[in-house]
Amino acid sequence: MAFVIRAAEFEALRSAFSRCLHGMSRTILIEGGVGCGKSALLHAVTEHAADMGATVLSAQGRSAAARPPISLFQQLVAQMPAPPPGEGPPGATPALQFSSALPHVAENGAVVISVDDVQDIPWSELDFLLQAVSWHRSRRTLVLLSHCPHLHHRDQPVKTELLRRPNAQRIHLRPLDERGVRAAVATRVNRPHEQWIELLHQLSGGSPLLLRALLEDLREEDMEARPTGTESSAELGMYGRAVVSCLYRSGATAVELGRLISVLGESASAELLSGMTRISPAVLDQQLEALRVAGVLDGTAFRHGSAPREILADLGTLQRNELHRRAAIVQNNAGSPTTEVACHLLAARHAAEPWQRSALRDAAETAIGQENIRLAVRYLELALENSPTGPDRIEIYLRLALVTQRISPAATEIRHLTALLSAFHADKMPSTAYDGLADLLFSYGKVQEAFDVLQRQGTEWSAADVRAGDHPSIAWLWAWYSRHSGEHGDDGPAAGLPRPDEAGAQNPHATATSLFQTFEGSFLSGERADWAAAAENLLEVSTLSDSTVWSLTCAIKALIIADRLEAAWQWCEWLVKESASRDAPGWQAIFSLQQAMVGLRQGKIAASTECIRLVESVITERSTGYACAAETVLAALYMETGRYDEVARVFAKPIPPAWEKSVYWLSYLCIRGCFHLATNRPHSALSDFLRIGKVAERALVDHPTLVPWRLYVAQAWLHLGDKKMSARTLAEHIERAPGHGGRDHAMMLRLQAQLAPPHKRPGLLFRAIDELLATGDRLEQARTLHELAVVLHGLGHGSWAARAQAAAAHIARHCLPDQAARAPAPAPERTGRSAPDAPGGQKLLTRAEHRVAALVAKGLTNRQVAGKLHITVSTVEQHLTRIYQKLGISQRADIGKRLKSLPT
Repeated sequence: MAFVIRAAEFEALRSAFSRCLHGMSRTILIEGGVGCGKSALLHAVTEHAADMGATVLSAQGRSAAARPPISLFQQLVAQMPAPPPGEGPPGATPALQFSSALPHVAENGAVVISVDDVQDIPWSELDFLLQAVSWHRSRRTLVLLSHCPHLHHRDQPVKTELLRRPNAQRIHLRPLDERGVRAAVATRVNRPHEQWIELLHQLSGGSPLLLRALLEDLREEDMEARPTGTESSAELGMYGRAVVSCLYRSGATAVELGRLISVLGESASAELLSGMTRISPAVLDQQLEALRVAGVLDGTAFRHGSAPREILADLGTLQRNELHRRAAIVQNNAGSPTTEVACHLLAARHAAEPWQRSALRDAAETAIGQENIRLAVRYLELALENSPTGPDRIEIYLRLALVTQRISPAATEIRHLTALLSAFHADKMPSTAYDGLADLLFSYGKVQEAFDVLQRQGTEWSAADVRAGDHPSIAWLWAWYSRHSGEHGDDGPAAGLPRPDEAGAQNPHATATSLFQTFEGSFLSGERADWAAAAENLLEVSTLSDSTVWSLTCAIKALIIADRLEAAWQWCEWLVKESASRDAPGWQAIFSLQQAMVGLRQGKIAASTECIRLVESVITERSTGYACAAETVLAALYMETGRYDEVARVFAKPIPPAWEKSVYWLSYLCIRGCFHLATNRPHSALSDFLRIGKVAERALVDHPTLVPWRLYVAQAWLHLGDKKMSARTLAEHIERAPGHGGRDHAMMLRLQAQLAPPHKRPGLLFRAIDELLATGDRLEQARTLHELAVVLHGLGHGSWAARAQAAAAHIARHCLPDQAARAPAPAPERTGRSAPDAPGGQKLLTRAEHRVAALVAKGLTNRQVAGKLHITVSTVEQHLTRIYQKLGISQRADIGKRLKSLPT
């Protein structure tokens, strides 16, 4: 390559050697930056001279600067033939040995003395060399010297002193232009694309060494096509190592500068570099210019990212960390953006001083604003790691918990919330952090702990803290209602609590209690339209952020409780999309979980299942409240599609202890109890439903609007055939429940219908259907219509029963397309009052279901039936569930009667 890209210079040197052969000695100084091809050119000329029979003596300036050094004359003498016996003084120095032996060498022909990197050789040695050549008046000696004028060397007069001598010549090697790069590339690539020539020229800076390294890194076939644009981020290993080599060949100062520039990155400047090193400004400028000439730098930046990566990889961990620490200090003193300072602190894993933690927190907020949440988490984690115990540490912990929730709600609950609770119980938490901690606890279903925080915070409240128009979260209402519900009479607060007009400084809880009672009257115990409107207003005016995510989830909960399902679905859908666009999978999982809950009521089974799958992909740790809620919804979805084996597998998993401390445990018990009812285990169902009541009371959420557990208990008693206990439990619910309608009210009416005389049942069920139509709960509509069809058939209204059954089947087909075959079928119209053919007709029972029904009617247990039919007990339970639905019965004992009454 040297012959191609330095053809003119090589020809000049070859011509000088030819004149030397004719008795015209010369001294030639070859100048150029590191890697410009000086050594290659020297090697080419000396190789040519050796081929022509000349004696070639070569020396390296790097060897003279090594430790221990090998002097110039030690290198030259080692290559000279031994002098004749008696020649040369005994014990002479290498310089004298050289001077004595040179005439004898020159007698045999031309001599070429090549010295590379003379800037590293003391001027005294170089001067003696030239003097020795001059003393012996050798007419056939060619001295070739290579010199890097920009690099710092021991003595300055190399160029000026040499050029003062007769027969001296200077050759300057400049960086390659695009024509030179094209010529070099053409030796490797047949038809390089023109844009590759431009790119390689830019990356190499015209340095032949760097260009050669680039050609080694790149494939020849790739350079025949247009560059794709990925080259800027590609790994160019040979190129990076070539840059490192250039730095080492340029001296220790250049190596230090290269490391500092690698650490500072794009923010590197002469001022910052000067602040990080003790190098004088003059030497600094000289070294930077040398590296620019060598093609290593463009300004104060490397030309490709592979260079700084290789340079930093050449350092040990402690060295890198120290450089980043120094960079952080210099940039902070220079007033650089906190994001740049924090980047170095993060790389150094150092934040021991207050200003450093402050910079990390500021940079975290900037990263959050740019939606770079993972980087923000890393900043806050480093600040927390180095923060001493105190209020600042709690503030960092709270912020970190909120921000981490965007990525992993499980990490927030398991790691950060536990630590915050420990600080709270140890009285190490400032009162200013109570609000944030309470919101976090509520969002993870830890209502009892949240109430403890609110209770302690109550001593800090004043009337000024309660602003007009504030929208308290539904969870806040849960806590305060349950705390005081036992102390309230039917007409108002108990004597032990202040009335609204008594609020004052004498009782720290007065203001909060007064505010709570205002909203209690408008929602939990009254009409819900205003509350739903307030929730939607909050959703409309709020921007999704760390400080509003809990308020928005509370507003969704309020819409669900208020039976505004379609509005809740649409808001969840929007919030899920917004979370995805903000790269916040944690938020996406939280709102997807709520969306799945809404979709379950609406009968959007497939869509809800997709929502739960998304939740499971984000929340992989089971020991969290959200995991409990997700598995609960998944079990409910499996039940609706008749996949009882899958439901059984969900409930067969071990229960993490943390679940039982979460309010989401209530939903788990509820769905598990419903599964027990569906598989004919009413005693187990009753146990779960009664346990809900105990947990709800302990968790401070025992209100019929929030947890209507008594309705499920009444249903379980009904399955056990105890109508008296069922009616008593139902009466307790009605006594406590508010008077407004809704889904829970419809469920209450259905239970009343099952307990009422036959002629009163249709009216109650019609009222229930009206309530459900307004809520959008389609699955409950289908179940209620099915019950209505059974009742109407029993009363002899076959035509009306058929219509009700057809409506139930239509809803079931749209909600559960894969379950249409087992949806209640329309009943044929009959004139008499005999038992209906449908929905309990034998035609609806499959052959397998009929076999199970016949064996159960004979008194066999589920296990005995499974043994006789060679199926699993779970399969028997699934068949029984369908049999109960199709025959319109609720007790095992009724199977035989219904089978006998069916036509054969």
